[in-house]
Amino acid sequence: MQNRALIYTCLSLVIGLTAAVWMGHLAQPATAEPAAPTAANLVPKYCDTWFLSGVNVPWQNTGYGADFGTVEEWGQHLYSAEQTEAMFAELQAAGVNTVRWWVFTDGRGAPEFSANNGGTVTGLDANFLPSMASAVQLADQYNIYIVFSLWDFAMLFNDSTAFDRGEHAGGHRNLFVNSSARQSFIDNALLPMLAHPVGGYTIGTHPHIFAWEIMNEPEWTVSELDAVDSRVPQPVSLAQMQRFVAELSSVIHQNSTQMVTVGSAALKWNSDTALGATGNIWADDQLAPYAADGTLDFYQVHYYHWMDGDGVNWSFSPLVNSFADASLDKPTVIGEFSANEDNMNQFLTGLLDNGYAGAWSWGYEQVDAHGGWADSKAGYTTFNQNNRSITNIANVCTPAAYIPTVVR
Repeated sequence: MQNRALIYTCLSLVIGLTAAVWMGHLAQPATAEPAAPTAANLVPKYCDTWFLSGVNVPWQNTGYGADFGTVEEWGQHLYSAEQTEAMFAELQAAGVNTVRWWVFTDGRGAPEFSANNGGTVTGLDANFLPSMASAVQLADQYNIYIVFSLWDFAMLFNDSTAFDRGEHAGGHRNLFVNSSARQSFIDNALLPMLAHPVGGYTIGTHPHIFAWEIMNEPEWTVSELDAVDSRVPQPVSLAQMQRFVAELSSVIHQNSTQMVTVGSAALKWNSDTALGATGNIWADDQLAPYAADGTLDFYQVHYYHWMDGDGVNWSFSPLVNSFADASLDKPTVIGEFSANEDNMNQFLTGLLDNGYAGAWSWGYEQVDAHGGWADSKAGYTTFNQNNRSITNIANVCTPAAYIPTVVR
């Protein structure tokens, strides 16, 4: 109840009503505690604002890169409509509103390439679009909203072989450094995907696709950030990465009604003032020079306990750095964190109280030591029941065209 009181207090300032009028309707007075998300920093969509309470899929049946595409060398295509329906039904019952689902990952299954090492994009395999359309239709049926994550930073790992990760896994630096190769991805994969019909819409206009994430944790591939993953033999420059993000964001904004984000590895690179942060490389002034409409609609940062730091000189924890502490200028979702947090309801409530606009646990299926849905189900259920007014997404309206966040 206290969180709602703070929301109404902030809203009264935004719409110009007097504090005295609003306080007559509030059960509790405002305090000096961190403000919960308001209309100013929840995520805007469907003529309202929301807290994105969700989970990472991020792939089914351990099939990294094989949900929508097909890893040809092994005949591996693992999307299952039955499993997707069961998953969405279970998540809906717990009040979950969003899933973050990976698409191309490192390129092993999709899109199709003209050569084993790099090459231009020639299209999408026969399984890809029907599987994606099926997932979107099921999301519609169960009131789940999908955030599709296009690429993983593993796309810049060494090129692989058919007997290792698949002959198209990794080796795709050319998409960053070669404008013709990048355009081939846009023309032969991204645009056909956005235009594909599904349920009376296209993929690019369907209301149950909430947003697109250009890349997962791109910072591990950028030379200037001093954090290059050892498996990345040839990093890209920050300018090349920002251009990649901005140009793809621009295409999505121009050809869809959906939002765009990036899965930043940590607050270190998405904040100017968080403890030990080096600056926000995803701010508008960083991306707009490459494409005026290529900026992000909301931020997304990841958090694991190795980021806790000493809490004095450095910490990239969203529980240590509030939305205000981090000087964030857009709604910010915590896009990855361990599903086996000790007290999930308390963790989620802490993020809400610190001003963040969403939280997606890693993951639904347990794919590593960070747990799975069984670990987080009870906490999510309680949290979503307690915050239904901002987690129970209702499609109040559907904008006919992309509208920048600043206008919304």
